[in-house]
Amino acid sequence: MLESRWFILAVLFIARFALGYQFQSAGSVAPYLIHDLGVDYAQIGILIGAFILPGVAISVPSGFLVSRFGDKNIVLAGMALMVAGGALAGGARAYDVLVVSRVLSGTGGAILVVVMLKMIIDWFADKELFLGMAVFIIGWPIGIAAAQATQSRLAELQSWQMVFLATAALVAVALLLMLLFYRLPPGHRPPEATARRRLTRSDVGMACLTGAIWMFLNGAYLAMLSFGPVQLIERGMPIAAADAVVSLMSFVFIVALPLGGYVASRYNLPDAVMVGGLVASILLGATIPFSPSPLVTFALFGFALALATPVVAALPAQVLEANMRGPGFGIYYLWYFGGMPVLIALAGLLRDRTGSATASLVLATVMLACCLALLGVFRFAQGRRRARLRA
Repeated sequence: MLESRWFILAVLFIARFALGYQFQSAGSVAPYLIHDLGVDYAQIGILIGAFILPGVAISVPSGFLVSRFGDKNIVLAGMALMVAGGALAGGARAYDVLVVSRVLSGTGGAILVVVMLKMIIDWFADKELFLGMAVFIIGWPIGIAAAQATQSRLAELQSWQMVFLATAALVAVALLLMLLFYRLPPGHRPPEATARRRLTRSDVGMACLTGAIWMFLNGAYLAMLSFGPVQLIERGMPIAAADAVVSLMSFVFIVALPLGGYVASRYNLPDAVMVGGLVASILLGATIPFSPSPLVTFALFGFALALATPVVAALPAQVLEANMRGPGFGIYYLWYFGGMPVLIALAGLLRDRTGSATASLVLATVMLACCLALLGVFRFAQGRRRARLRA
């Protein structure tokens, strides 16, 4: 059992679950922070953003550090930062301390995001990659969902500081599991035993292409998630009903992710699943602002996008050699950390400038169209690269 890649996946899944659980904590306890510390919602937004922003600075260095110190050591260091950040927040009595704690946790979290995706690909590259990727990916949204279900209640029964301490404890459990059970896949050697080479211009280009595709896909999903309820409210739907409709999209997305990975792996149809899912999500996304049945349309959108997501996430495995995945994923995730805030801010700007969230949802559909177009560029560049290597 301990030799199984599925056991390793379980260890990585728990770590990703803990990551989502800690990320959500600032949002979950926002009313208590506002009451106790006298902060406003803009400052709450800073706390949430402080968890993501370090990724811009740390994603590339963490990828290169993997080549020097190894996956496991770098991930353990990232988890240690997350534990420290959660513990610091748990003892905080001032807003400034919370900001520092979130930056610490976010720095560690960015390391996990970059390096653990590489770990999954290392373990599953030869078999059932898309299914393994799908199961791994859903750890993040399930962690967020669990946080939404439990953290505000814990803050009510105990204190908001206890919520942050609980996130630190959960990450500590994940750290212990990683320390005890994670190992290199069969056939992989530690960094010091691996021949080193620099990223070529082709490596960088392919990492950028796959990173941009992943950025646009996630940007489209978050724009739909953030501005979908606003658009439904503008159409006259009650607030609670609008939130419920769009939350169904998230639940369908989580459930359908493994299905996309299974179909792509079981029937060896990754491109058909990916392109079909993207095309369907573009068509559905274009109709969402005008759909007479938004509940069905949002659910189908989440289903279609979920089918494509695990295959899109696995694209770097097709172009990055094993000893280049660390630095390659650092560049790949730089697009995510740097581009995502810009895309979501642009969606918000369009809402303000046009006076309607319809413009934000149209932007989400355009993002998916960019994703599909860049996928075509990626396949063309991949074909040319293969031809050069054969020559």
